[in-house]
Amino acid sequence: MRQRILSAFIFLFTAGAAAAESYTDAGGRYTAGPDGYAGMSAFAEWGDDSYYLRPALNTYKSDLSDRKSIYSFGAGLERERWSAGAELSLTPETAGYKNTGLYGDFTYRLLGEPADDAALEDLALGVFCGLTAHEDAYATSTTTVYSGRRGGSSSALTDAFKLNQTDYGVSASLKAFGLRASGRFTKTAYDKDVTEEARQLPIEIGGVGASGFPDTAVSVRLRVPGLPLSPEAGYAKTTYLLDQPSSEALNFGVSVRAGRAELSAGWENFNPGGGAGRSDYYSLGLTFSF
Repeated sequence: MRQRILSAFIFLFTAGAAAAESYTDAGGRYTAGPDGYAGMSAFAEWGDDSYYLRPALNTYKSDLSDRKSIYSFGAGLERERWSAGAELSLTPETAGYKNTGLYGDFTYRLLGEPADDAALEDLALGVFCGLTAHEDAYATSTTTVYSGRRGGSSSALTDAFKLNQTDYGVSASLKAFGLRASGRFTKTAYDKDVTEEARQLPIEIGGVGASGFPDTAVSVRLRVPGLPLSPEAGYAKTTYLLDQPSSEALNFGVSVRAGRAELSAGWENFNPGGGAGRSDYYSLGLTFSF
């Protein structure tokens, strides 16, 4: 199954490179944080006003965890009043854990072409759904909290722990007076009951890797696009099962264009909840348009 998925990645990647001619974007981002945390993401995107193809890689590690890498390939359609996208992701086995994911979304724009002097420039509503198949060969025998992250010793399982996770939710965005605001709400369901003995799932909070069994998540973001120096800010909160405290992430960033390049910088503050200490993460990104 995984060999077929990898073959599909390769086929779609090469097909996208050959078919898309209207624009090509490529870029990367580096993130550094406490306990030796180092993350790197990279992507390439081809398309035009009607479609896009986007392979990407996200990898990170720290002194407290082994390296985790996520390979993904996304594609989407853009129309005047709606857009739709899908993404396939693969996380190879690391320390006994691996997963495969499939995600899709649909967005409908409520406004047609706005007038030149319109205060409300864009208004859109969307729905999305994702399915992740987790597989873990180990179980947690003791659990501790250090530097805002849960960890502990583990023991091998007779049979691998398998869990299907379904994320579904709604999104909304609007642009008015040059300011773009967006938000998302996500609810997570599982195909079996989770217990303390199962290791917590690796998840993404903002741009930082964390762990837990998510229950609900809400995020909001504000951007001021089109300025020479474009600022943005975001907030995310996630609740968990098994009485794990809620976590929060607050981030700020700026980006500036210089010819065909765009340089970005960001700061993210992660609060794992439960009285554990906060952590700060800093990132730099660079994107080229061809």
